[in-house]
Amino acid sequence: MPEQYRYTLPVKAGEQRLLGELTGAACATLVAEIAERHAGPVVLIAPDMQNALRLHDEISQFTDQMVMNLADWETLPYDSFSPHQDIISSRLSTLYQLPTMQRGVLIVPVNTLMQRVCPHSFLHGHALVMKKGQRLSRDALRTQLDSAGYRHVDQVMEHGEYATRGALLDLFPMGSELPYRLDFFDDEIDSLRVFDVDSQRTLEEVEAINLLPAHEFPTDKAAIELFRSQWRDTFEVKRDPEHIYQQVSKGTLPAGIEYWQPLFFSEPLPPLFSYFPANTLLVNTGDLETSAERFQADTLARFENRGVDPMRPLLPPQSLWLRVDELFSELKNWPRVQLKTEHLPTKAANANLGFQKLPDLAVQTQQKAPLDALRKFLETFDGPVVFSVESEGRREALGELLARIKIAPQRIMRLDEASDRGRYLMIGAAEHGFVDKVRNLALICESDLLGERVARRRQDSRRTINPDTLIRNLAELHIGQPVVHLEHGVGRYAGMTTLEAGGITGEYLMLTYANDAKLYVPVSSLHLISRYAGGAEENAPLHKLGGDAWSRARQKAAEKVRDVAA
Repeated sequence: MPEQYRYTLPVKAGEQRLLGELTGAACATLVAEIAERHAGPVVLIAPDMQNALRLHDEISQFTDQMVMNLADWETLPYDSFSPHQDIISSRLSTLYQLPTMQRGVLIVPVNTLMQRVCPHSFLHGHALVMKKGQRLSRDALRTQLDSAGYRHVDQVMEHGEYATRGALLDLFPMGSELPYRLDFFDDEIDSLRVFDVDSQRTLEEVEAINLLPAHEFPTDKAAIELFRSQWRDTFEVKRDPEHIYQQVSKGTLPAGIEYWQPLFFSEPLPPLFSYFPANTLLVNTGDLETSAERFQADTLARFENRGVDPMRPLLPPQSLWLRVDELFSELKNWPRVQLKTEHLPTKAANANLGFQKLPDLAVQTQQKAPLDALRKFLETFDGPVVFSVESEGRREALGELLARIKIAPQRIMRLDEASDRGRYLMIGAAEHGFVDKVRNLALICESDLLGERVARRRQDSRRTINPDTLIRNLAELHIGQPVVHLEHGVGRYAGMTTLEAGGITGEYLMLTYANDAKLYVPVSSLHLISRYAGGAEENAPLHKLGGDAWSRARQKAAEKVRDVAA
């Protein structure tokens, strides 16, 4: 073992290492180090999606290796609505790449790891590469797109859609970050260009695109017939046109169809483990067994509670998810590292890594010397100290703060650039720092100085809602209740309705706004809706759709947050 490392990595199937004394962002730095050392992919198992997202951002700060998440569906087991198309797109892209992944980190929440997936042979067999100059009939391509589950629309806005206009065909492939415009000359692809969804203007030209299916299951005629046959073998068939069987039979995919995914395949769905390359190393953080058992119990409870609807009879949980015993049986087939916060007893498979919590360094704004705790720590700590902030703007604010005690940190890109007794600064998402007693290094994050993070601004606006006010179940809503839409402001809940859009029938929440304006929100976008928490319900405002009152309110709140952060 090289001198700079404090532990060895397991190599054989079933071999384990337990690494203890990890605190704050130490887990992220360690996983980054493991990814640099291991000559293969690292699959990090997180206790839940929230931790998976945090770890993704933190690990990315400490390594140049690829770091990606396998998203979960963001629906509860047996929900009666489907995942957002962007989520399916991300999952399909990750699943397609996973068997050939050579290095890097894939982060998977426990419940996502337990979920059975489509066979990789389906993705590989249904992928289509289109190149400039390729001879391809537009009609044949449209037929292929329809069979792959793509929706024909007037204007392409989301993943899984295509539109035709003369010699042009617009397409937003699953797994792609941007849509493409194909220009045909007779039966030949004359050009392939990226275009902007908002302006619909073409951007740069590309030579080829990769087309993945629109769903995690086949939707061609053969698959529909297989679904019908297996449904008849499993459930009773009802003649009601809203029955799942009848909807699929006529080519309509009802909301929540993903929970009948096994019926589209002739073999049982395989576990996600079947996608891992042979040289994969597993790493897990948190209490894996407790998280798995809790998810299994939740799934069984929802199966029992929701399985009484004759219009939506449910497949048993074992068809869709691994049992806890099956999960741990699969884990034994791989070398695994377990990350622990506590000090571990002395054993051959254990190693304590010597990370400790920082002392209390919080800025005391009410004191005459608000930075006294930090100043004393820096005077007594005889190793390198690295400050971490999440953005350039926060770097300037921290620089002004440190200037009060005559500290001017040097900018670095990697943690291993810190040396001697220097003071350094790096930009990244680490939330809480540590003292590394072995390497005599301290990492201090902005939240260690200013308290809990004031405003974690993620690019994905779906995660910017206060979790305390998030509506997790439609049963929580009552008619007339004030609710807040992330983009449109405060309205009133007016009930549920069924609408058809792009050939797909789905459930929508109806919200009313000023001047009797109505907004229809698909249940797949429930994450955009939260309870009104600004006071008594009877005093809640009623915003105007398209007005600027909500924008002004959000801007004012953001300014208050910045004032506090500064």
